[in-house]
Amino acid sequence: MTTRTVLNSVALALCLTLTVTAQEQKVNQKDVPAPALAAATKAYPKAQVKGWEKETKDGKTLYEVTMASGGAKWQVVFEADGAFVAREEMIPVTSLPTVVRDAVKAKYPKATLHSAEKITRATTTEYEVGVKNAPKKALVLTSDGKILSEE
Repeated sequence: MTTRTVLNSVALALCLTLTVTAQEQKVNQKDVPAPALAAATKAYPKAQVKGWEKETKDGKTLYEVTMASGGAKWQVVFEADGAFVAREEMIPVTSLPTVVRDAVKAKYPKATLHSAEKITRATTTEYEVGVKNAPKKALVLTSDGKILSEE
């Protein structure tokens, strides 16, 4: 490999890293648009806010708040106008619907499920499952066990 090829590879990697970093960034609560802040406060009046992040996804600016209450911790994503996008919460693998666990086992019989996240959207619920001993490390499934994506 030539020096020029190595330098081009490093430059490309740096550009990709900066692009990802630029899309997601921590923000102070005072910099969150009032409608998004009001929506979070109204939806979870007793929760403690742990922090806010701003990200751009598909050309939209989204605000994700990390909240906690009674030992539980979750993230909620809002659009700048306060519209609800999703709620993401870590759950025990044992809390996954049986159909979701069965779908993972059918696709990857030797896989071990090691983490689970419930993603609630306005009209759907999805599950992100972390797996070991499989060619993929994470799967996103519908509540009826349909695999939506694999990473």
